[in-house]
Amino acid sequence: MGTKGKVILMEIERLLAVGDIHGAWDKFKSMYDKVKFNPKKDRMIFLGDYLDRGDNPVAVMDFILEHKDKMGMKFLKGNHEQMFWEGYYSLPEESKSKWVKSAREIWFDNGGRITVEKIRESGRMNELNRDWIRFIEKLPLCAEMTVAGKTFWFMHADCEPRLPLVEQIPHDLLWGRSLAKYPESNQGETVIVIGHTPVQYLGYEVKPQWLNNGRVVLMDTGSSTHADGRVSCADLLSGEIYQSD
Repeated sequence: MGTKGKVILMEIERLLAVGDIHGAWDKFKSMYDKVKFNPKKDRMIFLGDYLDRGDNPVAVMDFILEHKDKMGMKFLKGNHEQMFWEGYYSLPEESKSKWVKSAREIWFDNGGRITVEKIRESGRMNELNRDWIRFIEKLPLCAEMTVAGKTFWFMHADCEPRLPLVEQIPHDLLWGRSLAKYPESNQGETVIVIGHTPVQYLGYEVKPQWLNNGRVVLMDTGSSTHADGRVSCADLLSGEIYQSD
C-alpha cells in the first residue's frame, strides 16, 4: 500500500525558542551545544536580531544560513535585520540635514558599525552582503504553532494580542515593547513569545521570563547589551532553560 495522501504526525518533544544573539557567536555556540537539538523531535524558533553589537556577526550568520533550510528550525526577522536591509539600500545623501539621520546612520548608531567592520575584515564582503540581503528579504515577521492543543505566537518584539497575526502592524512586530512592559494585556489563551527587550531592562533575573501566568514569555537576556548578558533558549513545553556560560 502506498503512503501518498497520508499525513504523518511527528511527535514534538521540545518547542524551543531562541532569544536575541546580536553577533555573540561564542555565547550562542555555548548555548546551542547544550541544547543538543534533534530535528526529528524538536522545533526551534529563532526570534531575530542575529546581527550587530557583538564581535562575531559573520560566524552567527554563517551558522544561520547553513541551517536556514534545516528540518525543525525557523528563523524570524528582528529589527536589526530590518536595519541592515534599510542601511544597505540607503545612501548617505538621504540625510537631508544634520537633524535627520539616514537609515544607515540610524543602523550604525544601534550597533551596525561593528557588523560592517567584521564583514570587511572577512574578505567576503560582496558574498556576505548578497547572501544576507537575500536571506533577510525572505524572513517572516511572525509565526504560529499549536502543540498539544496550546497555541504559541512568535515574533521579535511585540503584538496586539486581540488582533489576528495577519492584522498585526509590522513596525510593532519589530520594534514595540508594550507586551514586555505590560504582559497583562494578553488576556487570551495564546502564549506570546518575544525577544527585543532585555529582561535586565525590566529588573528581572538574567534568564527567560514567563509572565502573566505564562501568557507572555520574554527571551532576550541581553547577550551583547549587558555585562552579565547571555544567549538563551527555552523549551516552552517543559520550561527547561538553556543558556550560554
